[in-house]
Amino acid sequence: MIELRPYQHNAIENLRRAIANGNRRVLLQAATGAGKTIVACEMIRLAMMKSKRVIFIAHRKEIITQTSGKLDAFGINHGVIMANHARVNNHAVQVASIQTLTRRDKPPADLIIIDETHLACSASFKQILKHYHNATVIGLTATPTRLDGKGLGEIYSDIIQVVPMAQLIEEGHLVKPRVFAPFTPDMKNVRKSKGDYDAIQTANLMDRKEITANIVKHWATSAANRKTIVFASSVEHSKNIVAEFEAANISAKHLDANTPADLRDRTLNEWREGHFTVLSNMGLFIEGLDVPAAACCILARPTKSLTIYLQAVGRVMRPHETKTDCVILDCAGLTYEHGFVDDAREWTLDGKAKKQREEISAVHICDECFAAYSKAQHSDECPECGTKTPVEAKIIEQAEVDMVELTPSIVEQLRAKRMKFLEQSKCKTLEDFKELGKLRGYKSGWAYLKWNERKAWLEANGYPVPTEQPK
Repeated sequence: MIELRPYQHNAIENLRRAIANGNRRVLLQAATGAGKTIVACEMIRLAMMKSKRVIFIAHRKEIITQTSGKLDAFGINHGVIMANHARVNNHAVQVASIQTLTRRDKPPADLIIIDETHLACSASFKQILKHYHNATVIGLTATPTRLDGKGLGEIYSDIIQVVPMAQLIEEGHLVKPRVFAPFTPDMKNVRKSKGDYDAIQTANLMDRKEITANIVKHWATSAANRKTIVFASSVEHSKNIVAEFEAANISAKHLDANTPADLRDRTLNEWREGHFTVLSNMGLFIEGLDVPAAACCILARPTKSLTIYLQAVGRVMRPHETKTDCVILDCAGLTYEHGFVDDAREWTLDGKAKKQREEISAVHICDECFAAYSKAQHSDECPECGTKTPVEAKIIEQAEVDMVELTPSIVEQLRAKRMKFLEQSKCKTLEDFKELGKLRGYKSGWAYLKWNERKAWLEANGYPVPTEQPK
């Protein structure tokens, strides 16, 4: 039997209270790592004590397999309704694939639990909800808003938030993300389609040699050797990112929705077992992927969807014995677009996630190491390299850029920044950068980063490029 955490007990009590008050359809918002499947299993156990019949519905094989395993841990006999599955399905509790359930005779149910319920506005889910119109429905999701930004109020009448992500990090149920934003694409001329950036224009913008090469370069600086998952803008973009990693002698593979199921499973298992380092994908793994050892997420797909952003980053925030933190390499501007992943958000059924005013974090990017951090939390210096943060530095709030008055202190800061630039411009070799980095108290990776940038600039502008790094 699995022991529930205190906030999980509270969530169950709040669910029972909401149902007792007449809310037959309740949405449970639980951040990645909060254990929403554990909460669901306890709800199922309590329902069975009252001789109720239950169906847990999911849309991915991986989620169905994980949920079945959790129910076994709770000692709950259950069946599985999924194509080519050998488990008998004549029990009072069923774990069902939505694709299979819509095509088969539907068993009776008093309680329906829908995992990743932000997808529940599809035709297949609507069909199921119509069939079980008398059942109590509980929806589970980390992000209670549809991918197009619309809410779930047409399905649910109440929403319960389980626990803030910041608390999960503080208690060790998630690891703290370190964010680096070396590149922010200019999306202002990209048209919108169904509430998100147009897929073709986005892919054309992102799938450029200089960007994919930049991703690999900054990964080598900030996340080298970490088990890494990449979210690309198109299938071709994902393949090109893999090619760049392979060109740098870093093992990488690509998967997408059209990859044959057996190859997808085999590749995923090879990644889990450490046979290669970087898994790049398009159209997969936004939810349902549970690989706790994954320690770096590369965001290479700009999106207006807060759901996609939070779900993607959630893939690398689970704790594991091999890591104490995780790295988010944001090459898509999502930190600017949506804020930090652990910002406090008040979720609603109308699709809006209201950031609590006192918790709004301004995104500041370090000029030296490209770390993205909150100036409210680190007012004096970059938490990564120690570069001093100007007292009145320009900070870009989410979806908000204001003009800044050139006060005497701002002018002084600009002069100081110019002097730093001039110092760096005098560096002609890697050893020069190392010496300067030492004087400034930077980490050793800074010198290599700046030296590689200098070589790239020389090449791009037709100047001779050193054939080897100076010793």
